[in-house]
Amino acid sequence: MVALNAHEEVVMNIPVTWQLFDGCAVGYDEYRPGYPEGVFGILSRYHVAPGPIRSAVDVGAGTGIFSRQLIQAVPSIEKLTCIDANSDMAAIAKERSASFGGLDVQVGFAEKLPLPDRSCDLVAAATSANWFDRPLFYQEAARVLKPSGTLLLLQNNHRYRESAFLDNFYSFQERHIPEYRRGQYSDSLGGYGKADFETELRSHSDLIAVERHNVEWRQTVSANQFRGYCYSMSHIKKAIDRSGAAVIAREIDALLERHQDSSGDVAVEWLTDIVLCRARP
Repeated sequence: MVALNAHEEVVMNIPVTWQLFDGCAVGYDEYRPGYPEGVFGILSRYHVAPGPIRSAVDVGAGTGIFSRQLIQAVPSIEKLTCIDANSDMAAIAKERSASFGGLDVQVGFAEKLPLPDRSCDLVAAATSANWFDRPLFYQEAARVLKPSGTLLLLQNNHRYRESAFLDNFYSFQERHIPEYRRGQYSDSLGGYGKADFETELRSHSDLIAVERHNVEWRQTVSANQFRGYCYSMSHIKKAIDRSGAAVIAREIDALLERHQDSSGDVAVEWLTDIVLCRARP
């Protein structure tokens, strides 16, 4: 029997949830939202390391939507590593980020970051940490962060309590995915559950000074853009597998017809949940 090294053992034990996004990368990059500018002001005020953010990693970066925003918003960054487990996503990230100097795209895992110890001023995960084996990820983040370096976790969430459109959208998902309930996230095992990053990080001995912030914002999109967003979601792929593509398409169309305005647009209410902490000095 051939002995496995530590990296191979970790990779073999990671569920292949990233395969849910196979073939979705182009639509994902086109239809998924970015993040509000307020995120970067909060990051700037929080980061207290001896120097500015020069080296960063975006983990579970998908097609690099947040990576490109980050490198533009934080001009001190000299090197940004963009890591995703899905090779389709990484390929689109590389293609769409080719003109961004200092941005390197790699296929890799949050649970075994391909980076040296104490090499990063910032570790970020934007609407991705719910997919990770977080105890392993937090251990890796603490390992690669420089002393007093920042860990930034973001989640774009819908404010369905304030929107009849989004309330109906979540009811539609719950009908077709019986094990899913609003307020839950997809998890590392392919199921659904709560993800309380703030509480988890407050109990971590190597990560300190936990803060949480929220930024509310609104996005107006065409019905076709929202339709594209739906088909970029792992939830909708599961719904199609269970109920059939024709049924799901018909219900999405009916939802949009009920809620679009006279211009054919819908308003999407967002809340970006932001959790920060730092490595020990």
